[in-house]
Amino acid sequence: MLPNGFHFERYVDGPGLYLGDRVVASACPANYDPDPPWRLCINPAGLPRYVFTRTEADSIRYMEAWATKWENRIKEEVGRTGNPFGHLLVRPREQVTTTHHRRRRKRH
Repeated sequence: MLPNGFHFERYVDGPGLYLGDRVVASACPANYDPDPPWRLCINPAGLPRYVFTRTEADSIRYMEAWATKWENRIKEEVGRTGNPFGHLLVRPREQVTTTHHRRRRKRH
């Protein structure tokens, strides 16, 4: 049973463990062989840690146990770091403030 605030959703090629709207762990097949091992990525605060399991069900059990054991620490880290991939979101282009001739906006 998952702690309050955590839930599973599909993420890329396998299950993702979410805390609110943030992915804190995910699993996917490690390769394209028949019956491959599963690679579990635990990433609550930036630097990922990887664990390999035999099946998708084993990965889900591992994520449940991990979230239960470290619930308070995970919530603390997620609250402190925000979204580690937020810089990848599309933002409006900033105005260039330079006088260098190669960086100035070109007239059309």
